[in-house]
Amino acid sequence: MNTSRVQTLACKWSYKLIGDCYHDIFTGSTHFSSSGCSLSLYTESTTGVVLSVDQTAQSQTLPEDLATTTTHSLLDTIYEGGCVDALHQPLVLLFMALTQNHVSQVRTGLLTPYSISWLRNIKTFFGVVFKIKRDRAGDESAGSRKGMNSTMLLSCVGVGFQNMNRSMT
Repeated sequence: MNTSRVQTLACKWSYKLIGDCYHDIFTGSTHFSSSGCSLSLYTESTTGVVLSVDQTAQSQTLPEDLATTTTHSLLDTIYEGGCVDALHQPLVLLFMALTQNHVSQVRTGLLTPYSISWLRNIKTFFGVVFKIKRDRAGDESAGSRKGMNSTMLLSCVGVGFQNMNRSMT
């Protein structure tokens, strides 16, 4: 796969809409034993939130299609709002549930179906119940528009999990 075509199109889309986007291209011949290609896009907001997306090309994928779908995924992630992208929502929720006995909060975009089932598993295994509040930053006249006006604010009290193998000093 021609990585220069992937990078050129990804830069064209990204820099037109997002000025501070970083591109990282991995090819099979230089990094891995496969002949495929993957594209990772990272962007950082003015408030310090880092969002990323990763896409891997299938065997018959055109370089332009890989760049376009990856860039559109990044734009969708930005549009959803929040501090956590959809891929990392379950990991953040697990860390919140395992933290010390104090309140943790995180702002995400709309919850994915996997994150919703993960919340059920956390409740079953750890007994941690999350308070979920739909936070609308703007006024109610926006209607049912999703995106920056409809983020989720999740909070919980952690179970106080500690590493038993950690040496006591």
